[in-house]
Amino acid sequence: MSAPPPPASSAFSLPTLRLPKTLEADGTGAPLLAALRQNVRKLWSGGAIEVPVSAWSQGLASALTLAEREGHLVQGLEQAEKTLVQHARGVALADARSGAERGARVSRLLVVGNDGTERFYRQAERLVTLHAPRVLPLWIDAGSEQLASVLPRAGGIVRALLIEHKDSVARVLRALYPGAADGGEREPRP
Repeated sequence: MSAPPPPASSAFSLPTLRLPKTLEADGTGAPLLAALRQNVRKLWSGGAIEVPVSAWSQGLASALTLAEREGHLVQGLEQAEKTLVQHARGVALADARSGAERGARVSRLLVVGNDGTERFYRQAERLVTLHAPRVLPLWIDAGSEQLASVLPRAGGIVRALLIEHKDSVARVLRALYPGAADGGEREPRP
């Protein structure tokens, strides 16, 4: 996966993250942002960015399964990169045609499991940095078998999933942080 280095201005930044408009419009944006910032870690020991951490849950599995059924789930870092490059080209063309640049907000989630190699996590970080701020990375405390369980045709090892539609992104975030999505009535999952 070779790509040019990302421009300095596109660094991923959790404190300046902007969630999809649907989450802001229904009032769950601020509580979800707070929950995302509550439990973070670096993707690898020498990593430059901190990413939200969450536990595996049945709600997450259901949201990912629905995203897969709707065609909004991409398996693996290589396919995720191809998808993100195509999306970036489309956004650039649309911006050029309209003469206006879009606001920078999350429109994709990159979910990584807990059993990747350092090289894998370095590649994930590079991909996030290259496509920031559109891509929100999430480190899930789940192995590749659990991630594979949401893909009927997966071969058993799935270390990364890209969720690529705003409705699916919102659904996954709500599943990960149900207390935040309900206005903070319950604690977010660690």
